[in-house]
Amino acid sequence: MKIMIINPDYGMTREEMDLRCHILSEYVGSDTELYMECLTETKVYVDSAFDVVMAGPEIVKRAMKAEEDGFDAVVLYCFSDPALDACREALSIPVVGGGQASCLTSMMVGRQSGILITDKRRMSEKMAFRYQTGLMPENIKAIESVDLCDIDVWKEREKTVDALIDASQKLMQKEEVQVIILGCLSFLGLAKPLTKVLQIPVIDSAIAAVSMAESLVRQKLFTSKIAYATPPAGKRSWQEGSITIG
Repeated sequence: MKIMIINPDYGMTREEMDLRCHILSEYVGSDTELYMECLTETKVYVDSAFDVVMAGPEIVKRAMKAEEDGFDAVVLYCFSDPALDACREALSIPVVGGGQASCLTSMMVGRQSGILITDKRRMSEKMAFRYQTGLMPENIKAIESVDLCDIDVWKEREKTVDALIDASQKLMQKEEVQVIILGCLSFLGLAKPLTKVLQIPVIDSAIAAVSMAESLVRQKLFTSKIAYATPPAGKRSWQEGSITIG
């Protein structure tokens, strides 16, 4: 089995992407190959709904190429699930987003969950996002922003874990959530130490997405073309350009 992981953030190195695949390989079968690509034509980092739209065309293009190249599933490596519906319309193989996969997984191990995100400005966006996961809004009981200013999530793991623990404990005490969802895929690998401290399930969105994609393939499931009808035939094109904010 081969799973293509599309990272919507521009300019990652091969070493950085291989590291993520190496961490994720612990959670899939020995017969499952993971490969990650990032955007190279679209210079964007997904930090807003605006960025999701900007990244969309290249994500769909890469997803379609993955199916053509014989990959069995595509994972969108972002909690915002950028271009998820568009990819499902364009492809027949399973397409899984980190946000939806982790939220659906949370209902397997608890009743109410709390999501930890990295930017307070995106709070209202994520509140609305709950409706796109397939869950009832009350299943995602609360969303908390984690203050990670001046912290490199990958280089300063201990500081990141401490900040996540503090935010998680606030959700557990104030909202009485029973499950924590890590609402950013940069938190890959941190669910284990958090679970040890918090003593409740902590869901790593990257692991949830890859595991779910693998499960769908093993079940021989595919994307319903009744639900996600293939777009009308015809060539689509867009002109390369740029937009500056601020």
